[in-house]
Amino acid sequence: MARRKFQTLTEPMFYILMSLQKTDRCGIDISAYIAQKSAGRVALGPGTLYALLGDFEHEGIINCIGVEGKRKIYRISELGRSLYAEELNRLKRCISDAEGGDDNE
Repeated sequence: MARRKFQTLTEPMFYILMSLQKTDRCGIDISAYIAQKSAGRVALGPGTLYALLGDFEHEGIINCIGVEGKRKIYRISELGRSLYAEELNRLKRCISDAEGGDDNE
């Protein structure tokens, strides 16, 4: 179900998964990573962020690996890594198509 539901990731979804590629993070750290990485271009409000984290966790894309105080620590699953890699490749193909121009020009 997760592959179909998340066949094409939104920009915030993509950045959440990007933030978890190399390290586990809590929601606040995910938000800070996204703001820094996108130079503020991608802004996630707490409601959107935690709704997406909940959806990802429910679908097995990420896992909560612990709680520190009130903070849940998330880790990307193999399914999440696969979805991220597929989306990254899709975006690279889009860029390649755009930079290649139109053969009919």
